[in-house]
Amino acid sequence: MSDVSKRFEQLVKSTYKKFLDHGTILPVKTDKGILVGDVLIESDGPLKNIYKKDKLIYSDISLNAVAIKIANLLAWNSHKQECEKLYNLDTVYSKHFNDSKFHIAGYHKATANKDDLRADVLWTRYQFAKEKAILAREEAEELASFE
Repeated sequence: MSDVSKRFEQLVKSTYKKFLDHGTILPVKTDKGILVGDVLIESDGPLKNIYKKDKLIYSDISLNAVAIKIANLLAWNSHKQECEKLYNLDTVYSKHFNDSKFHIAGYHKATANKDDLRADVLWTRYQFAKEKAILAREEAEELASFE
């Protein structure tokens, strides 16, 4: 093994140890999904499901950062309340995101049908839902950060 390979291996091990010392387990890609300790994050289209010991713990998570943070917390068997708060924030984000998609589709349909009043109402609802989704996402991602 060359000096560069040895140094690289030492760097990887020390970085991994630093993450563990700070309470972060690095995710590992497997055939089934992403493994964080003994917790599996499985993709279901754009959504993620979290399993621990083959038992579904959380389903339909939209935000990757939330899924990784919840998986880390579950792998360490800690902070159940933080997991619930993250999951609830992700659910709020998903609701507002889906509402915004529904309203923008309705807006385009109303515009095509030249229904200006309906288009204005749907545009306003779209803007409101979009802003709520952005705020929920920011709050969830801030809570999910590893800093």
